[in-house]
Amino acid sequence: MGYQPDAVVLTTLIKGLCFNQNVGKALDFYDDIMAKGLKLDEVSYGIIANGLCKMGKTTSALKLLKVMGRHLVKPNTVIYNTIIVALCKEGLVNDAHNLYFEMTDHGVPPNVVIYNSLIHGFCRMDQWQQANQLLNEMISKGIQPDVYTFNIIVDALCKDGRIVQAQAVFARMVKSDQRPHVVTYNALIDGHCLTNNIIEAKEVFNKMIENGLAPEIVSYSILINACFKMKMVDEAMDLFKELDSRNLVPSFVTYNSVIDGLLKSRRISCAQYIIYEMHDRGLHPNVSTYNILLDVFCKMGHIDKAITLFRQIVNQGFRPDVKTYTILIDGLCKGGRLNYAWDTFQYLLAAEIVNLTLKIVNDCSFSY
Repeated sequence: MGYQPDAVVLTTLIKGLCFNQNVGKALDFYDDIMAKGLKLDEVSYGIIANGLCKMGKTTSALKLLKVMGRHLVKPNTVIYNTIIVALCKEGLVNDAHNLYFEMTDHGVPPNVVIYNSLIHGFCRMDQWQQANQLLNEMISKGIQPDVYTFNIIVDALCKDGRIVQAQAVFARMVKSDQRPHVVTYNALIDGHCLTNNIIEAKEVFNKMIENGLAPEIVSYSILINACFKMKMVDEAMDLFKELDSRNLVPSFVTYNSVIDGLLKSRRISCAQYIIYEMHDRGLHPNVSTYNILLDVFCKMGHIDKAITLFRQIVNQGFRPDVKTYTILIDGLCKGGRLNYAWDTFQYLLAAEIVNLTLKIVNDCSFSY
C-alpha cells in the first residue's frame, strides 16, 4: 500500500516470533529488514538478544552488540542486563564482568539486577573479594542493595562454611533497612546445619518465627535432614509431625530425608509407614526414594531384595539414574555377585549409548 513500516511495527513482529520461540525466523526477518534498509531501535535489538540468550546462544548475542554499533544504535541497560545475566548463568563470570566494564565505559548505568548477577557469579566461584568489591561499588554509586543481593551473599557464605561472615552480612542487611525473609533465614539455618550446629540452627529457626515469618517446607526439610545426620531421630520426627499443625505438605525432599534417616536408624516399620503416607497423599516414590531403599538393602546385605527392587523400578517405568546403577553394582560386588554386577554394568553402558544417540539425533533435528 506504499506505507513504510516503522520500528514499532517491526519490533512487534520480531517480538511475536521470539515469544513463540521462532528465534530463527526472527533472525531471518531481521536480515530481510536490513536488506531493505529499514531501521530498528534498541528495543528491537533487546528482544533479539533476549531470544538468543534463552536459546543458549549468548555468543551470538554478544556479536549483536557490535552490529548495533555499526547501525548507530546504542545498547541500553536492558540489553546489557540480558547478556550479563546469561553469561553469569553459563558460568562465564569474567566475560560478564568485562562486558560490565564495557557498559560503564559507554556511559550506560548498571542496575541492581546486573550487580546481583555478577555478585552471584563471583560468589559461586569463591571470589569473595570481587563480590564484596562490587557490593561496595554499587553502594558508592547510590544503588541500594535489595534483599536478593544480601540473600545471594549470605547463602554463598553459608554454603562455604563461613557462618561468622554470613552473620555479619545479615546484620549489615538489617542495618540497611532490608527486611530478611524466609530465604535469608533458610540460608543461615542451612549454614549452621552444614557445620553440625543444630542448636544455632534451631535458634535462627525460632528467631524467624519471632519476627513474624512463617517457616516454609524448605525450612523444616533442612532441619529434619540435619537432625537425622546427627542421629537425633526423635527430634527429626517431632519436626516432621509438626508440619501438620502448620498446614505444610511434605515435599519429595522431605519424605526422602525421613525415609533415609529412618532406614539408616533401622526403624524399618516407621519408614514403611512413611512410604504408605506418601501414597495416601498422592505422592509416589521417585528415583531418589528408590535409591535410598536400594542403598539400605545393599548395605544390610539383602542383595536379593536389592535385585528385586531394581527390577521393580524398571518394570514400573522409572528410569534408573547413574546413582541407582552405582549403588546396585557396589552392593553386588561386595556381596560376591560379580557376574550379575558385570551384566548390570554392561546394561548401563548400553543405556547410556542409546541416550547419547537420542540426544545427538534431537540436537541435529533442532539445528536443522
